[in-house]
Amino acid sequence: MQALRGTQDILPKDIWKWNYVEKKIREWCRLYRFGEIRTPMFEATELFLRGIGDTTDVVTKEMYTFNDRGGRSITLRPENTAAVVRSFLEHKAYADDNVHKVFYIGSMFRYDRPQAGRFREFHQFGVETLGSYSPAADAECIALAVDFFHSLGLKDLKLLINSIGHVECRKAYRERLIKFLEPKKNQLCDDCKERLYKNPLRVLDCKEDGCKAASEGAPQITDYLCEDCHNKFEAVKKYLTALGIPYEIDSRLVRGLDYYTNTAFEIQY
Repeated sequence: MQALRGTQDILPKDIWKWNYVEKKIREWCRLYRFGEIRTPMFEATELFLRGIGDTTDVVTKEMYTFNDRGGRSITLRPENTAAVVRSFLEHKAYADDNVHKVFYIGSMFRYDRPQAGRFREFHQFGVETLGSYSPAADAECIALAVDFFHSLGLKDLKLLINSIGHVECRKAYRERLIKFLEPKKNQLCDDCKERLYKNPLRVLDCKEDGCKAASEGAPQITDYLCEDCHNKFEAVKKYLTALGIPYEIDSRLVRGLDYYTNTAFEIQY
């Protein structure tokens, strides 16, 4: 018998590395006043369909979904944001009008093609700030991530940021982006041909050479932000500057899950 493809055993000779990283996570989250939350490893499938979006790659291709003995559709969690929000609502944590800051560490599951550094069972650390729309909350999450990576000895980090606005901002941008990409449809990979009319922002994030070339010079979503989203993004940038955190604007940086709004960021090493 062998471990299933896309999974791994963490042996005693290596577990100290995991313990070290998790210790650092808890130290920095304590300093930033994020409390730990643990949610179930599986949830009702409907939670992810509604929260992540039924046109995303995660939902259409990557979820581990099955019916239990009661005939209920169950899914191993592919990410943890939806579960954290479900918990927040179920336990009526919003009733006290406070800002709730939580972090989690745990296994997530996606039926992805195993390759170097990618597994079907992978371990994720994440933070969520619930109950605040403040740009300071966005900047705080970014600062926590940067401080955490620095504490692991990682230097020369590059922070990329963008804003994808909210649903209404994206409607106008979506139409403009489809119009831009349609004449180049034949250059797109098969996945992006399918995404073009369902989730065109994902084309910008595709790593295939043809898709990169087709989306070169595409309109930028920041030109389609409403006044509120524009002002929030400007405030996030000001907070990062005040914190001494350098950044670059990357207009191709988007996120494919439906619940994402406003600030998107990525830290590269």
